[in-house]
Amino acid sequence: MVDIEFDHMIHYIDGLEHFEFPGKYLEIQKGGRHENLGTFNRLVHINLSYIELLDIFDQGKMKHQSKTQEGKYSFATSIIQNGYKQGFKKICFRTHDIYKLKEDFLARGLEVVGPVKMTRQNKKGHEIHWQLLYVNDHQFDVMMPFFIQWDKSDEDREADLRDTFQTHLDIDMIEFHSHQRQTMTENWQKWFDMDIVEKSNKYTILESPAKKVKFKIVEGKDDRIEGIHFIDQTIQAPILIRTRGASYHFKPEER
Repeated sequence: MVDIEFDHMIHYIDGLEHFEFPGKYLEIQKGGRHENLGTFNRLVHINLSYIELLDIFDQGKMKHQSKTQEGKYSFATSIIQNGYKQGFKKICFRTHDIYKLKEDFLARGLEVVGPVKMTRQNKKGHEIHWQLLYVNDHQFDVMMPFFIQWDKSDEDREADLRDTFQTHLDIDMIEFHSHQRQTMTENWQKWFDMDIVEKSNKYTILESPAKKVKFKIVEGKDDRIEGIHFIDQTIQAPILIRTRGASYHFKPEER
């Protein structure tokens, strides 16, 4: 069983410095800069899982990064290939042993790049370190997740970040649209040990081994990450907010 659980997703926003989430349903924290990538971010922490809002400060650096071996599979390439269209670009799964995960993927016939060591400065000027692993799948490069191992343990990261958590929210589901739903479903079952928890003639819902976040694959004409679904303890009726090319769904807690 592969050791993965949902970590974060990347939402590319042009003009991030001036962006506020509509209705302030989500609190946005300061992030930092990826100097080598030419990008910077702001963060929406739910718990240890979060949304990374991302923009570009140096397009030349990002284009250069997209031409490297690891950059071919990164969010930088996704943004460029999509014509700098705003919206969700990538999702990331967290693991606790990225080298073991690499061996698991190789044994399942996948091509991998990494682990790649990364760093950035946070809002306090401290360096944050992590490693990334990329998987090559030419059919679904747009939809393929990447994988992260943080330098700190989950317990230490939770202690550092707890004050930013939005405890009235839980991430319930990530929604994809795919023109090859069946193939994508079978691959995610085979590669990532996901189970089908619901299925219709138009969509399939999968659950990862961690069983914390579900993944809905909807039959569509193109391949994209459509939206994120939250359970919100403070609302009485569902809310849909569409902003900067991405859908944010909020539904009340079941009572």
